[in-house]
Amino acid sequence: MPGKLDEISRAIGSLETSVRELQRRMDENRELQAHRHDDNATALRELSAKLDLHAEAVEMIRPTVAALEMSRSKIATWASVGFAVAVLAGWVVEAAVKWAVGWVLSHFQ
Repeated sequence: MPGKLDEISRAIGSLETSVRELQRRMDENRELQAHRHDDNATALRELSAKLDLHAEAVEMIRPTVAALEMSRSKIATWASVGFAVAVLAGWVVEAAVKWAVGWVLSHFQ
């Protein structure tokens, strides 16, 4: 029986050592997780500040963008009008050339 008690005592001692090691690792892990959490919280605060700055910049340029959109639509409108005028002018020139060629050819017959 003394041999078995020694084995049981050693097993319990080994288990206690293992439990202490696990508790130490858990404490280290807890500290590491707390450090990571603090780092992440700091990084998120910095990103939030940067995002706020970018949001302010976007708000500042919003009127400029609106003006550019308006001028772009005006340019598109004027381009459409100019294209229509060019087409009409082409038709007028074509008609004038046909009339002139017809008039010249009618004088030679």
